[in-house]
Amino acid sequence: MDLQDPLESPPPPVTEAEAEALLRAYWGLTGRASVIACERDANFRVAGTPGHVLKISNPAEPAQDTNFQTEALLWVAAQDPALPVPRVIAALDGRYEVAVPLSDGRRAVARVLGWVAGAPLARAGFAPGMAEDIGSVLARLGCALRGFAHPAAGHRLQWDIRHALDLRPMLVPGQEDLAAELDGFAARVAPVLPGLRRQVVHNDMNHHNIVVDPADPGRIAGVLDFGDMVETALICDVAVAAAYLITHDPDPVAPVARMVAAYHRITPLLPAETALLRDLIVARLVTSIVISETRARRYPGNAAYILRNTPAMRDAMARFAALPRAEVTARIEAALSPTAPCGTASA
Repeated sequence: MDLQDPLESPPPPVTEAEAEALLRAYWGLTGRASVIACERDANFRVAGTPGHVLKISNPAEPAQDTNFQTEALLWVAAQDPALPVPRVIAALDGRYEVAVPLSDGRRAVARVLGWVAGAPLARAGFAPGMAEDIGSVLARLGCALRGFAHPAAGHRLQWDIRHALDLRPMLVPGQEDLAAELDGFAARVAPVLPGLRRQVVHNDMNHHNIVVDPADPGRIAGVLDFGDMVETALICDVAVAAAYLITHDPDPVAPVARMVAAYHRITPLLPAETALLRDLIVARLVTSIVISETRARRYPGNAAYILRNTPAMRDAMARFAALPRAEVTARIEAALSPTAPCGTASA
C-alpha cells in the first residue's frame, strides 16, 4: 500500500454474478463466486475442485505493482515448487493478467489464483511447533525470492518498516509511547538499516495470511497475500513475522526466539541484523497500530475490518516493548545455532 491511502479509490464494483461471467469469458472456469472481504480490491472465492480465487485490483493501483505480485508468484513457483503459495492461473489466451471494464467506467486488472485449502491461523489457533514452521517457511520464501527483480520492487509502502519515521505526522494524543519508540528508531535503526542486506520479501506474514492444515494444525498449508511485498532490508521480513507471535506465550520472547532460530537455520542472520531485531519488531507494532487507528478514524464504517489486528498489537506493545532491549537481543541470539545457508541477499 502506497503512502497515499488506497481507500480513497473505491474498490471495483463487481457483483458475484459479474465475477462468474468474467471467469467464464476469460478463463473458461465455472463455479459459484463468493466475496472475500478486502479493503481495496474485489476478491472472490470460486467454488470447485480444486477451487480458485478471482482477484480484481483497485483501478488506482498501478498496473506495474499488480504485475510485481504476478511475476513474483511465478518466480517462486519456479524456484521452489513445493512452497505453499498460490499458483497463478493463465487465461484462455495465455495471459496471467486481464484488463477488464467496470460498471463505473473504470478498468481494472483481473487475475485468477489457485485456492489454498485450509484455515487461517488467526481462526485455527496456535498449535505447538507453529513458530518454528513460520520461521522455516518464511526463510524458504525469502530464499525463493532471492535474485528476483522487478521495476516495482522499490515502490514506497507505509507497511515497509524501514520508513517507520514517516508515521510521525499521523500520531495523536495518547500515542506518546509510540512516539518514544520512533525516537529510538531514529537514533538506533535508521542510521544502520540502509547498509544491511536487501531483497524482495513477502513483508506481511500475519496470521490472516497463513493457512494451516486442519488435519495437522502445526503445519503451514499456505502463505497468502503478496500485496505488501517490497524490496527492503531482509531482517524487516523477520521482524514482521515476529511481531505477530508475541501474544502466543506467557513469555513474549520465547516464540520469537523459536521462530528466528528456525529462520536462521536456513538463512543465517548477521550480528548487525539481530542487533536491530527488537527495535524492528516494535517498529512493526507501532506501524500496525498507527496506520490502523488512523484509517479507522477516517473510515469508521470499515473500522471493524481495519482494526482486526490492533488489539493483539496493543497487547504485544504492552508485553514486549517494555522488556529490557539488551535482554531481548541476548535471548534471541542465544537461540541461534550453526546453519547451512540457502544463499546470500545483496547488501
